[in-house]
Amino acid sequence: MIRTYRAASLTLALASLLLVEAAWTAPAPAEPTLVEERWEETLRFVRETFPDVPQLSTERLAELLEEDVEVVLLDARSTREYATSHLQGAVQANNVRAARQVLSQHGEKPTVVVYCSVGYRSSRLAKQLRARGVESVFNLEGSLFKWANEGRPVYRGAEPVSSVHPFDADWGKLLDKTLHSE
Repeated sequence: MIRTYRAASLTLALASLLLVEAAWTAPAPAEPTLVEERWEETLRFVRETFPDVPQLSTERLAELLEEDVEVVLLDARSTREYATSHLQGAVQANNVRAARQVLSQHGEKPTVVVYCSVGYRSSRLAKQLRARGVESVFNLEGSLFKWANEGRPVYRGAEPVSSVHPFDADWGKLLDKTLHSE
């Protein structure tokens, strides 16, 4: 009986040592980078500030653009930002009047996707459009920075380009440095 007890104790001790060794040698989960944390905070801030504005993922927009769905892309950024690059087929409309003018040229209830650099200005414009009766309007979550960071195409006119206006030094930290236009 004593041998069985010792054998069980020895087995338990050995198993404990193996678990400790495994825990020490297993790779630790990756810590989020400062940029990833900043992205999470930014997206959460936009969602909380504009809770009534539906968010559309970059993945879903890419799917819609490949399907036979009428999508009106509104770029809510400044003229300078838009001139640097934009989504293919997007129209600059950084206020309600300009957006409504663009939308008046489209048929019944197109899907409207508004974007800016990270999603704040575009969510604000989407909220204003919804208040004026535009039902199928979405903010592109993460907007142009997320789209470009994922390697999706941006254009200057009809020509593909590899640069995006970083807005400013602070917000530009969310845009891959290799994509900065300045």
